[in-house]
Amino acid sequence: MLTARHLANSVSGLALVLWSCAHAPLASAATAEVDAAYPKAYALYVDLHEHPELSGYETHTAAKVAAELRAVGYTVTEHVGGTGVVAILKNGPGKTVMLRTELDALPVEEQTGLPFASKVRAKDSAGRDVPVGHMCGHDLHISALVATAGIMARTRDSWHGTLILIGQPAEETISGASGMVHDGLFTRFPRPDVVLALHVSNELPAGQVGVTSGIYDSNADSLRITIFGKGGHGSAPHMTVDPIVIAARTILALQTIASREVMPGDFAVVTVGYITAGTKNNIIPDRAELGVRAPFGPVRR
Repeated sequence: MLTARHLANSVSGLALVLWSCAHAPLASAATAEVDAAYPKAYALYVDLHEHPELSGYETHTAAKVAAELRAVGYTVTEHVGGTGVVAILKNGPGKTVMLRTELDALPVEEQTGLPFASKVRAKDSAGRDVPVGHMCGHDLHISALVATAGIMARTRDSWHGTLILIGQPAEETISGASGMVHDGLFTRFPRPDVVLALHVSNELPAGQVGVTSGIYDSNADSLRITIFGKGGHGSAPHMTVDPIVIAARTILALQTIASREVMPGDFAVVTVGYITAGTKNNIIPDRAELGVRAPFGPVRR
């Protein structure tokens, strides 16, 4: 579970990286700004954590982000590529830097027992009633970005240029980024010279911030595979074409993509995240559906 210390680390990391890019004095000033911003950032984190929204349905989350950024002086455009938010702070000549956060949560039930644990349930895009929780840290990312936005707005005498903040919807379904790009993210708004991304992680000890230049995570594609069979009674499988058995074979075969189709040393993972088929234990269904996530690309550095 992500902790208050992770939030402080994230705010500190973003602020320090930005101030370093601007060649500003760092340590004592940054620490004081982070300390001042932390209580409000933590309150926002708790609120977002308790009220998560699914990919493509982040209306309240986006509205909160937009309101927070307007309040500290940013020019904000909403509904970019759906529920996306773009906020701009121009501060004279200089480089254009873009920061990005995600807005969406996952269809996962929270079992942390926290007093502010999510109890939200919602309909997903397929109409299913699912639990919703911020299990991937996007609530913390948002809070860190909003806090950093305030720090940068209050310290405009120490840097010059243009700062663009992005609230990206539907990151978990990989559709939000393309939606914002197709809606003119890089044509309607200033094109960035530098783009910074943030992600909390348990790979480093609490209290440490890691900074990586260039590529860190890999690209990923999402696939939905539907296997069509011929249903029937479970006592007569010879009269059917069982899609569950075919799905089981398919899942095992998919793993050979990484082990036999990708050059050793290249990074590739094929994950089947869900399989849906059937409604009764003695009935062979007529179809099965697999949800596949396939990251390919450079190894994390």
